[in-house]
Amino acid sequence: MKVALIQMDSKDNKRENIEKAIKFMDEAVKKDSDIICLSEKFLYWGKDRGAESMDSDIITNFKEYAKKNNVNIILGSLAIKVEGSDNITNTTLVINRKGEIIHRYDKIYMYTVDKDDLKIDEGKDTIKGNKLGLVEIDGVKIGIGICFDIRYPEYFKTLALNGAEIIFLPANFRKATGKLAWDILTRARAIENQAYFCACDQTGGIAEKERCGNTQIISYDGTILTNIEKEEGIIVEDLDIESLRTFRKEFPVLKQIEKF
Repeated sequence: MKVALIQMDSKDNKRENIEKAIKFMDEAVKKDSDIICLSEKFLYWGKDRGAESMDSDIITNFKEYAKKNNVNIILGSLAIKVEGSDNITNTTLVINRKGEIIHRYDKIYMYTVDKDDLKIDEGKDTIKGNKLGLVEIDGVKIGIGICFDIRYPEYFKTLALNGAEIIFLPANFRKATGKLAWDILTRARAIENQAYFCACDQTGGIAEKERCGNTQIISYDGTILTNIEKEEGIIVEDLDIESLRTFRKEFPVLKQIEKF
């Protein structure tokens, strides 16, 4: 299964962000990608939330793109309006080759920082999800997390125990924390779950909002198969699912999980 991850420096102009995303998606399609993944907040990154409704023209256009190009899309994450409320969800939509939304994952773990010089509370206006990001694409079970979810290994273990063989993580990871945590956590989630881990980050930004980039695809044994550092662009890798299944049989880590 060939996967493509798109690393962008998204800003506060949706039209420009979409044009950039489509340019990279076209490149991924030319490389015969089966799944294209975009980053968290790829559509909009600014002072406002830039929220969309589920029936927005933007989402419809991405559905049409998937159908026209016969490709599956993991639509990064979007701020989705909660009907009858001022709140939003941080949501990944999975669109299949027919242009149908086959799964919706609402981010579960809210990014929270409580320091004297930096206070962030994603949960103040974002309703957290309560369902696994788990879906089947082209006969392969796919797991999904979003950014801060990566700090909760039990979530990804649950995905693996429910059959996930490839895990996607759209992210918008700050450089300050990413310097210490990004490589370690993404590789750890791949190794401990014996799964391909596709970490799709944002790049760019300034000062405390600078993002760490380093979008990467990691094998089930922790090997970094391909990555892109600070520049915008795409990475593509053909993932050997049968090799992963053989590895799990020969080294049956997941079968020994105990609940204490």
